[in-house]
This record gives sequence, structure tokens and C-alpha cells, in this order.
Amino acid sequence: MEQVMQSEMAIHTLQEIYHRREVFHKKPYVLALLTFHMIGMEPGLSYLRNLNKKSNRFRVSGDESFLANMQPGELIRSIGNDDWIPLRNIKKSYISEINGIFLPILSFSLINDLLSLNEQRPFVRLILEALLKGKKVVALKTGADPYDSYWKMEGMDKGPVLLKRKLHNQLLQLKSMGISVIAVHENADFSTAFKKSVITEGIVRNAHQRNMTELEIQGGSIITPLARDTARELNILLKTL
Repeated sequence: MEQVMQSEMAIHTLQEIYHRREVFHKKPYVLALLTFHMIGMEPGLSYLRNLNKKSNRFRVSGDESFLANMQPGELIRSIGNDDWIPLRNIKKSYISEINGIFLPILSFSLINDLLSLNEQRPFVRLILEALLKGKKVVALKTGADPYDSYWKMEGMDKGPVLLKRKLHNQLLQLKSMGISVIAVHENADFSTAFKKSVITEGIVRNAHQRNMTELEIQGGSIITPLARDTARELNILLKTL
């Protein structure tokens, strides 16, 4: 008998159908953003391979620097997850559909652009929007922590003390922005970020004041009876994602 490997994308699609029918408890849906790092990408990819799929559902995307070093097909084989989305396909509304963002590879350029709030970089724009909307953002610190054992293994632990201190301070700044920075032995937990939203009359009326004809709602959200009545009265479509 041929061995059949289940597609993560197919599984997630089926799960979404079940979610909307409220058949089982929905798991947090997380967008993993990959970039290239000069010390290598293996720690981040290894972490993705070993993620507990029972806890989260992951969709993966990569920027130009990542794709210059690894193609989607190679990545899919490496991490065992084929739920890949090209960066160009991530629309503005996408952040509302996910529960959090995971950064397996924290490169120097990404840290610098985050701290300078460079919204011209697509990844940074997505991360900032997620933070401002109250989504959980978690980053694996290996690529940004000069005291990590991986740096020593790669022979890159001999830098000046001031340089190491600056890199370490940047990690602290990321934490102050609301980004959870974790080590490889820690769990990227997004369960606390996954809470049911409550759609109230006020939210519907606010949408009407902004001349909106439809209101996108995260699957599993609670819609109050008054909110439904107000939506019908104001001709606003409540669209479940």
C-alpha cells in the first residue's frame, strides 16, 4: 500500500470548514515569517519541524532574502508543512484572520527595521499591524543572541564585547515593543492569544459610520443579538472568515 502524506494545507482547509460548523475546538492559526540569516537558518527551520502541531496551525511565508537561499519546495520538504503563502498574496485583511505571528529566524536586518519602524518592509508592516491589533508575536532569539551556543558552534562567538552587548540590548528593545522572545527549548505558545471576540452593537454602528457595507468577523466570534439586529437595520453584512 502506498504511503500517503497528508497535506497541511488540505488539513487546515478541512479544519476551517469544521470550525464554521462548530464541530470542534479551533486551534490558533499562526503565520510564520521566514528571512535569511548570515549564521544560517537551521535553528529556525529545526524549531518549525519540531513544533507541536496539536497546539497550533501554521502557515508559512518567506521574504526575498529567504527565497534567494531556499525555494518553497525545499522548505516544505524540510519542515513537513506545505501550507505556504507567497508574500504578495498576504493582503491587508489577512492579519485579522490569524491569531499570531511567529519569527523563527530573527535576522539583523529584520531587527533593525523593526526597531526603526520601517513599514516599507512588508514583514515589518505585518508585524507592526499584528502588534497594534493585539495579536501575539513570538520570535526565536537564536539568530539575535550572540551568547547562544549556536553562535559558538558556527565560530561566530569571538566578536567585540560592545557588539555583543548591542545585539543583546536589541533583544530587550524587541521585548519592550511587545514581542515575546524565546529560546529553542521554550514553547511558542499562542493559546493565550486565541480568545473569542465579542461583536457588539457599538462595533456594528462604528462600521456604519465608516461607510462600511460589510464587517469581517473572525470565525468563532460571539455576535450579540442586538448587534445582529443593528446590522440588519443598517444593511451591514456580517461576514464570517
